[in-house]
Amino acid sequence: GWSRTMSAAFFPPVTEAWKKAQVTDGDVPCKDFLDAAEAFIPLFDRLGTVFTPVKSDVGGNVVKLRQAHKANPTVSLKKLVLDEVAAGKTKDKNSASIALLWFKRAMQFIFAMLKKVSAGEDANKAAKSAYEETLSHYHGFIVKKSFQVALMAAPGSESMLKALGQDKDQTMREMQEWVSAASPILDFIHEFLDKNQLDDKSKV
Repeated sequence: GWSRTMSAAFFPPVTEAWKKAQVTDGDVPCKDFLDAAEAFIPLFDRLGTVFTPVKSDVGGNVVKLRQAHKANPTVSLKKLVLDEVAAGKTKDKNSASIALLWFKRAMQFIFAMLKKVSAGEDANKAAKSAYEETLSHYHGFIVKKSFQVALMAAPGSESMLKALGQDKDQTMREMQEWVSAASPILDFIHEFLDKNQLDDKSKV
């Protein structure tokens, strides 16, 4: 209906939230980061049911991070995780460490896809290649197959851009701005987890 064709621009407020969570002095402000992560989740609703598994993955991990932060309201994201390291709790089912790791992996997939789309690659192709380059490395055969099948139905660029704003060129620019804002944050999380031996490579 009308709301699908006249989509309000998705990225500007989301990019603002990610800019607030920028890396400063080798750390990320925890609350701003969680707000930014949460602000991003409605993207998946706009892109259709193909992305439902990614939405529940990202959303579920944001919930776990929020709960961990509620229990230990650190100012910094690093401290939230390092406190778990100190307490020997990084392997707990609902740990912030595991939630942050899987949040990062799913977001690297979506980030790679949006980066490709904003550079002019077709969205359907971008979704498939981004998955192969990122998240697929941590998926066992069954999960990988179901993702690959689902992504065959990923939207093309025209419908993806239409779902994220009213003007195609404008939306691509806005997407590029989000990519620029998100890149250092995702890199920071990746390097931080890796440095602390929290990047567990076992497959699901």
